[in-house]
Amino acid sequence: MELYSPVFNVFRSCAYAIRDGKFIHRENRRDKEFHFQNWINARLVETDFHYEIGGRNSYPDFRMVRFTEGYEVKGLAYPGRELNFDSNSQAPSATSGTIP
Repeated sequence: MELYSPVFNVFRSCAYAIRDGKFIHRENRRDKEFHFQNWINARLVETDFHYEIGGRNSYPDFRMVRFTEGYEVKGLAYPGRELNFDSNSQAPSATSGTIP
């Protein structure tokens, strides 16, 4: 049983994939994020850690089993969020709404 965070193995898998020419490929112009999620999914498979994939409009995208850890994958199109803002949570603000 693994006793440490899998994030280091996931990061290493991503770095090795880039080194080995396994780049992210967009299927079509309407594909805003799935190409990133597919690429990360392939990297998670390489790590042999057990994980669950979140459903559409749920987060995080990938939940690690046996760890309280999850990964939310976001892609930013140039010039960034100004092109198409997408958020799974409240937009940033000066207050959280929980301060008495």
